[in-house]
Amino acid sequence: MSRILSEHDIALLLKLAPECDTLVCGKSETAFRSILPPVANHYAKDADDFAARLNRLTEEEFISLIELIRIGKEGVACLPAECAEVLIEQAMRRAGADAANELYALYELGNQCQ
Repeated sequence: MSRILSEHDIALLLKLAPECDTLVCGKSETAFRSILPPVANHYAKDADDFAARLNRLTEEEFISLIELIRIGKEGVACLPAECAEVLIEQAMRRAGADAANELYALYELGNQCQ
C-alpha cells in the first residue's frame, strides 16, 4: 500500500487536512505514503471530525479514493476502528453496498498496516 503520493493524492490530503503543513509524519519522520491514515491518525480529533473531513470531498473525489483502496494504493487497515466505521458508512451512502462491503473486508484483513 505504501507509495509516493501523486499531486492528486496530495490535493486530496490537503483538502481533508488543510492544516497539514508537511508531508512527513512527525512521529516516524518518514514521508506520508497514503492519504487516509495520516488524516485519521494525525489530524482528525475523533470519528465525527473524520466524518466531517470526508464530507469535504466531492462525490468524484470520494469515489477516486475508494478506487485507490480497491487497487491497493490506499490502505484502510491503519485506520482506528471508529474511523474505519465512518469510512464504511460513507461508502455505503456514497458508493453503494458493494463498495462498503469491500472496504469492510479489507479492513478486517488488517494486514496492510506497516
